[in-house]
Amino acid sequence: MRFLPLLSLLTLTLFASPQEINSFTSSFEQRIVDEHGKVIVYRGELWASKPQNALWSYQKPIQKSVYISGKRLVILEPQLEQATVRSLGDEIDFLEIIKKAKKIDNDHYKATVNGQTYTITFKNDLLSMIQYTDGYDNKVTIQFLKPSHNVAIPSSRFQPSIPAGYDVIKN
Repeated sequence: MRFLPLLSLLTLTLFASPQEINSFTSSFEQRIVDEHGKVIVYRGELWASKPQNALWSYQKPIQKSVYISGKRLVILEPQLEQATVRSLGDEIDFLEIIKKAKKIDNDHYKATVNGQTYTITFKNDLLSMIQYTDGYDNKVTIQFLKPSHNVAIPSSRFQPSIPAGYDVIKN
């Protein structure tokens, strides 16, 4: 579960761009390299829209869906038949991320929020990659494959349906 805070923050970081992004969708590959060089690779799809809505649908190596809607986080884990529901605190400040993103060169921006620095890369004006080192000294790279900005995403996409029989953990 250590990648949950990063997902929440990264979902909101998507909007720190040289153009106004109201929605974003893409397949992605998330690589986490720990201090010993061990690599974990996750693959899936992401849908995000303002204000603060996202669905990270992990497909490999495990299936997991992470829903963020406003200040609510729901994680569905089919293999465990489990749902985790919690409120997001003030740890995410969307407006601060946008305000602090500074252009480094044509395709790169940096944003520092709450002591965490993010490098945001664009290719052809589309969000391509986000890189940072998390609080556990893991190097995290999320590469977006086939990104699209400002496409219509139905609000129902961000509403989880917890199957009957799942254990529900509330934090």
